[in-house]
Amino acid sequence: MVAPPKTTSGQRTYSMQDIERLRLVKRLTLEGHAVGTVARLDIDALVALSAGSQTALQGAQKVFVVGQSAARKLEGRLRPVPAQVFDDLAHAQLEVAVAGAADVLVIHVPSLDASIPERLMTLKASLPAAHVIVVYTFGTEALAEALRTAGMTVCREPVSGKELARLISASRPVVPSVASKTPADSRRFSDAELVTLTEMPSMVACECPRHLAEIVTLLVGFELYNTQCAVRNPNDAALHRHLHEVTGAARTLLEQALARVVIEEGLVV
Repeated sequence: MVAPPKTTSGQRTYSMQDIERLRLVKRLTLEGHAVGTVARLDIDALVALSAGSQTALQGAQKVFVVGQSAARKLEGRLRPVPAQVFDDLAHAQLEVAVAGAADVLVIHVPSLDASIPERLMTLKASLPAAHVIVVYTFGTEALAEALRTAGMTVCREPVSGKELARLISASRPVVPSVASKTPADSRRFSDAELVTLTEMPSMVACECPRHLAEIVTLLVGFELYNTQCAVRNPNDAALHRHLHEVTGAARTLLEQALARVVIEEGLVV
């Protein structure tokens, strides 16, 4: 990614361009781009990709709101403003045929009764709405959990406008990165080899072999953890599959880096 020269004492020296390149790579990987993809780009390509990512992140969500209480809380907090505001659930059900599809459907109901889950699921499917956020004042936890199991986000009052806007923003779908589409390779280092590298005295001043071995060990553990995690609903299952795939891809890249360090430093494991 960046190969700066070393001083006689083994310390690396970075130019301003090196630092800017690393900053851009970090930003892009945090936004979901594959490390292996952005690491090969030159500084101009990284700048262009970063600008494009910022534009994409600002893409507008089409938000529908059911309930004047929720609509008032969101005043001045959403750009653009909600595409549709319905007075209540009955109003939304009457207008569903002409409302069109929504990215996010925010619904405020004073109380959760036994009829609410079916009505909300019907409304979600009829629009359709990609994601539903339900805010309620009174109701049983069993009914709230039924909505969560159906893939909805459920919150009990009091919920601030700021928190509601944050939930809407958090519902934005994540575009799968190249890393998540690339199957992870089989492990290159066994647990015993990683322990050896972790405990081995390093001839490199920055102790990269030890640090890399520690990171790979953590990724191996987290990769396994995501196959064993309890899930509440299909959305949870999809999230943990994504985390497992991304972690495996990251582990593969870090193992490649560790293998190069082992070779170049002449280490025996």
